[in-house]
Amino acid sequence: MNPNQPYPNTSYPQNQYPSQTYAQQAYPSTAGNASTTTTQVQSTRTVVLSPFFDIQYLRTIPGWLKIAQLILMLIAFILAAAAWSSSSYWCPGLSNTYCYNSYTTGSAGWAKFVTITGFIITLILLNLYLFHLIEKLYQVNWLFVEFIYCVVVTVCLFIAGCVMIPTYGTYDGTRGAVVFFCWAAMAAYGYDAFLKFKAWRNGEVAQGVSATVTTSTSAPARPPPYPVV
Repeated sequence: MNPNQPYPNTSYPQNQYPSQTYAQQAYPSTAGNASTTTTQVQSTRTVVLSPFFDIQYLRTIPGWLKIAQLILMLIAFILAAAAWSSSSYWCPGLSNTYCYNSYTTGSAGWAKFVTITGFIITLILLNLYLFHLIEKLYQVNWLFVEFIYCVVVTVCLFIAGCVMIPTYGTYDGTRGAVVFFCWAAMAAYGYDAFLKFKAWRNGEVAQGVSATVTTSTSAPARPPPYPVV
C-alpha cells in the first residue's frame, strides 16, 4: 500500500444507529399524603337540681375545714366579748370607778365583728353544700367566690389577732387567747383559700360531677396523583 494513499473513510453517517431514548417514569409523590388528625375536647357536667341533705360532705377536707373554722371563730368571738378589757371595767385600786380604754374597746369590737361575720357566712356556705344548693346554683363560679372570701377573712383575722395583743397596761389574759384562736382560724381559712385557688385553676367544679371527653378524628389521605409516563 502506498503510504501516501489516504485511509478509506471509516466515518459513519449520523443517525445510522437508532437512538435509544429512555422515558423517566414519574412515581407518585408521598408528600401531602399523611392523614390529618383533629382532636376535640368537650367538658360535660352533671348536676342535681333538687336539693337533698348529704352528710358525706362533712367527711371531705372542705367539710372538715368549715367545721374547724366555725368552732375557732365562735370561740374567738366569745372570748373577745368576755374579756374584761373589751368594755368599761372597774379600775384597779379605785372604788366605784369605771375605766375606759378606747384602744382595747375598739380592737375587741373589730375582733368580734370579724369573727361573728365570718362565722355566719361560713355557716351559710356549709348549709349550701350540705343541701347541694351549690350544685343547684351551678351558674355561679363558687370556687372563685370562696377563694376571694377566704383571702379576705384571712387578712381580717390576721389584723384582729394583731390588735388584740395585750398592751397599754391592760394585760388581759383573755385577749391573748383571742389572738391564738384568731390566728388558728386564719390558718384554716388560708389553707382553704389555697385549695379553692388550686381547684379553680384546674377547672374543677365546687359540687357535682364533671368530666372531660377527648375525641380524635382522622381525615382520609389524599389520593396520589396519576403517574406521568
